[in-house]
Amino acid sequence: MEEIRLSKKEIQNRLNNMRIQPDNFTLRKYQVSVKYFSDNEESPSKRIDYEVTADLNIEDGKGILTINKENVFYNQHNPDLINEVIANTILKSTYPIKTHLNEKGISSNEILNHTEIIERWNHEKKLLGEKYSSSDLETFFNTFEQKLSHKEKLEKNLQYDWFWNLFFHPKLINYGERRTAEGNLLLSVIPYHNPLQFPGIQKIEKIPTKYHSFVVHFESRELPAPSYFKNQSHDLSLFMSLNVTFDIDLYHHFPMHIEAEFEVYSKDRLGNKIPARKVLFSMYQVNSDEYKAKTLDRSSPFITGGLVKLPPNKWGFDNFERIENDW
Repeated sequence: MEEIRLSKKEIQNRLNNMRIQPDNFTLRKYQVSVKYFSDNEESPSKRIDYEVTADLNIEDGKGILTINKENVFYNQHNPDLINEVIANTILKSTYPIKTHLNEKGISSNEILNHTEIIERWNHEKKLLGEKYSSSDLETFFNTFEQKLSHKEKLEKNLQYDWFWNLFFHPKLINYGERRTAEGNLLLSVIPYHNPLQFPGIQKIEKIPTKYHSFVVHFESRELPAPSYFKNQSHDLSLFMSLNVTFDIDLYHHFPMHIEAEFEVYSKDRLGNKIPARKVLFSMYQVNSDEYKAKTLDRSSPFITGGLVKLPPNKWGFDNFERIENDW
């Protein structure tokens, strides 16, 4: 492809008007890992790994995204404890989930296949009941079924999920003239509680990566941590922060990789961090070889690698060496 140079204004316009490109989209597969750390632990005290697939189809002019979760490992082993087995049964019943996805990559959070989920639950509950039987389990079945029968309650439960919060966080937004925007990221860092709001700065990089993606960074402001995280052994004030890196593919503008670090910490007299809690979330696309043979469309904001050639100077000479690469 011949070299193309766009004006600074044109690159800004393209970056600020990106949409998902659904043509020739193929099913995506991801490996997801969530690791929980306490204090200065180098190894996680708790770890959950699973696989996710995402398939996008356009039906009657609307985006329908099918999300599936499977192959869950708890602390790097198959579910074997009763609470893990129950959690896995709920997962297999709930997923796949179908929801609407708009051209900006944001979900409606509406579950479109609620009837299918109820049918799967009845099947999985029967299998679980053949292996386990107790009054506590029956009580759990009744409680869960009450929640399952209300579509709105099930949809609300999706907001307690790290994957759901991060995958659908708005990334194709207007970044203005400086490639940065102030905004909020919602993340459910307290189990079974509504997501907390993290105000911060989101920035888009205009230089693409070597692995066929463009990068969006989110960095939150430092916030007071909720009392949930307080340690009874000391009375130091606790703070929290969140940093997230999103890799989005250059061709469909769809998520490839996500890395998030949530920290809770106190401070010593010099202002140095004293770790209290940390959660690391990582999501990596597995089948990314499909991009190797792709070429960028001429309408892409990344067609030039984001380089802006300055116009000729007042004497009429073209300054070929002067490339403005930061604005």
